Amino acid sequence: MTLRFPPTARVLRKVDFEAAYRQGSRHGNSHFSLTVRPNQLAAARLGMAIAARTVGKAVSRNRLRRIIRESFRHVREDLPNVDLIVGARVAARDASTRELRASLDKLWNKVLR
Repeated sequence: MTLRFPPTARVLRKVDFEAAYRQGSRHGNSHFSLTVRPNQLAAARLGMAIAARTVGKAVSRNRLRRIIRESFRHVREDLPNVDLIVGARVAARDASTRELRASLDKLWNKVLR
């Protein structure tokens, strides 16, 4: 099991984000929203939409991004071939790292089902 996060595991293009929002299924909880769309690639890909208006300062946004990436890297090989777009909600701003990881784990489990 490799824990890398190469460029092939990232949703980077605006077209891919728009397709996921338009055609994907939505899930969420108090900390994050998740949009899931099947892809034709060999692995799951992650995209993040962490708004400054929602989370605040760059330090907070980057902290959330690091936590999301780390959590995704650990479950990436178990996930089906999908594009995942994770968005942050206001409650994520003040949540502890433990709460955020637990929240992400619940979302990944929804995708696995």
